[in-house]
Amino acid sequence: MSRKIRKTLTLGLFAGVLAVGTSTASAQGILKGDTGGVGSVNHTLMIVLSTFLQKKAGINLQVNEGQTLTKSALKLGQGKIDVSVVPPVMVPWMRKGTRFYKKSPAVAKKAIENIRLVIAYGSGVRHYMVWADSNIKTWADVKGKRVFVGPPRGGASPVAIQSIKLNSGLAPKKDYREVRMPWNSGIQAMADGKLDVFVRPAGIGAASIDQLGAKRKFRLLAVNPNAPGMKKFIAGGGRRIMKIPAGTYNNQINNDKDVITDGFRHQMAVRKDMSDDLAYRITKTIFDNLPAMHKTAATLRDVSLDDPFTAGNIPLHPGAIRFYKEAGKKIPTHLVPGG
Repeated sequence: MSRKIRKTLTLGLFAGVLAVGTSTASAQGILKGDTGGVGSVNHTLMIVLSTFLQKKAGINLQVNEGQTLTKSALKLGQGKIDVSVVPPVMVPWMRKGTRFYKKSPAVAKKAIENIRLVIAYGSGVRHYMVWADSNIKTWADVKGKRVFVGPPRGGASPVAIQSIKLNSGLAPKKDYREVRMPWNSGIQAMADGKLDVFVRPAGIGAASIDQLGAKRKFRLLAVNPNAPGMKKFIAGGGRRIMKIPAGTYNNQINNDKDVITDGFRHQMAVRKDMSDDLAYRITKTIFDNLPAMHKTAATLRDVSLDDPFTAGNIPLHPGAIRFYKEAGKKIPTHLVPGG
């Protein structure tokens, strides 16, 4: 059944609805894709890409937004969808059948073998947000507070908990109240004063942070890159130390200087059995239209042909490899199928 896709990009990119019809370009008809919550770089990229695929390549991509990506990866590997965001941190979980996949390890192990990479890209930073008029000035002050870490399922929550532990030494339940709920519910709960700390992975300049800050001044807690265990944490799951530049958010009271935080990269992947031609055209559409995509959404600035492989840990689709070779890019051995 055809579904209307709400394209509420928080930057005011597209309003209204994309009506999905029959594709004349793809032998598979309408493509189905999953992405994360509204306001994330992953969501923005998928929505913007769907528009450019339709406009430039005649390919219809139906986007199902606000999805739990741990489930989306399974759906992709099972052939229930065609395109999805796949965070690097989830790939070893699937290969080993651990974490969210421990109840059905064989299913996860089979699914990950049926997923192929199109592009790896910078997808934002973690914002550790507290209200300016609260008594939370440092990580030690988080003790005893209500901390939103992310949705009930998915990779964001355990990563946030790990980062909080490294920066503060505090553990959930024992030292603070860990709160999990959908992203949009978390934003509303923070706005309503039902949370003390809001951890939000999002692009630099994220509208969700601006939205919260529009009514109340806030502070961003900085990550300590030299904290014990931080180097090991950063080395896994496509993470990196980054800066939220001074002046990024108007109502941030400590915006007079850069805020050090942890950033991360994600992957856009497709079904292994997608035709080489279709995977090639999807990849080509991304890179042929990057300047326009960057102009449409500044949070997509880290989607770049200069660095399409870093943190990638899924073999590339042969169609994507064809494009990268034409573009003169050297394919890392570990991303070559069977390599």
